[in-house]
Amino acid sequence: MPANSTFRSAIRLACALGLAIGMLTGGAAARPLDEVVGSGILRVIAYLDNAPFSWDDNGTPRGIDVDIAGAVAGELGVKPEVVLRMPGEKGDDDLRVNVWKGPLTGGGVGDLMMHVPIDREFAARNPEAVLGNPYFQERIALAIDSDRTGSDPSFDIFKKIKIGVQLGTVSDYFLMRYDDGALIDNIVHHVRAEDGAKEFKSKDIAALMGQRARIEALLHDIGVKPRIAEPKMDGIVRDQWVVGMAWKENSRDLGYAVQAALDKLKANGKLAEIFRSYGVTYIEPPIDDGVSNQQN
Repeated sequence: MPANSTFRSAIRLACALGLAIGMLTGGAAARPLDEVVGSGILRVIAYLDNAPFSWDDNGTPRGIDVDIAGAVAGELGVKPEVVLRMPGEKGDDDLRVNVWKGPLTGGGVGDLMMHVPIDREFAARNPEAVLGNPYFQERIALAIDSDRTGSDPSFDIFKKIKIGVQLGTVSDYFLMRYDDGALIDNIVHHVRAEDGAKEFKSKDIAALMGQRARIEALLHDIGVKPRIAEPKMDGIVRDQWVVGMAWKENSRDLGYAVQAALDKLKANGKLAEIFRSYGVTYIEPPIDDGVSNQQN
């Protein structure tokens, strides 16, 4: 039997098992996988203005997370419906609005939410949602002009040459405080990340610091393939974190089916291909950092 037929058969079996369990426990309303497959639509919530992962392109959702949602939906045998929403003040607000309760103004929740930080404390605070299916590791990094910085620079080099950073970010706070402010005269702040990419291309700055995926995508868009460095960053709030998905607590069967789809997309190279199409290096989440498939 072809691999895809085997996968679809597994999904149908999961739906049947879910329906049977629901009938036994009186929880037929809590069969989201069955409902998703039956409706033919996977409703996904992604962040607005979160390039390269998700953004609005003249009314059409675009980005890595949008493409992953589409690929997962395809493996489930349904069509994706991606809704873009602004982030709330806290991640807890986003889970409440997008996963288990819905916005006060209406619009409903999604079957899945993309780009959710996979963190045990965060998960424990939000028992109504399940966090899991990690699919990418975000990192803070530098795009460097190695002719000026060397191939493996420390931050001390920026006491002599300029480094760009987006204003008000974790990277900005780190650079401003490095060695008691020793780099301040050589930090070039950008309100718009796109401006930093342009200055790096024109060699006005020797390096650009920020989220690696964001930097790679911005430079890819203007025809630059940068050399990336990840120097030691003692004192930074966080230099790496894992992102995954969230779904309602009573939708665990959907979470398992999506994980099976993700595993297939990793194995056949489709996941890495999606990242590559945006100029981003796919970094698989580590399996030994306490992150499980489904938390809570």
